[in-house]
Amino acid sequence: MKSARFATLWARHPVRDCRSATVTFRHPLVGELTLAEEVFRVQDDPGQRLAVFVAEPGSPSEAALRLLRAGV
Repeated sequence: MKSARFATLWARHPVRDCRSATVTFRHPLVGELTLAEEVFRVQDDPGQRLAVFVAEPGSPSEAALRLLRAGV
């Protein structure tokens, strides 16, 4: 609220074409992963997309991702 730059960006809402979904993957080592997916269009390159996948905190999918991070 004290940042003029933030207020300007917030008023413009420069994020467009954001898509949300829940997706399920089957990994050969840890099994099924259910993840929330957010897809954003890259403003400077309309052909590019940024996809972010997140597991629900405390879920079996989060535990599986931790195993993968540790190098199962």
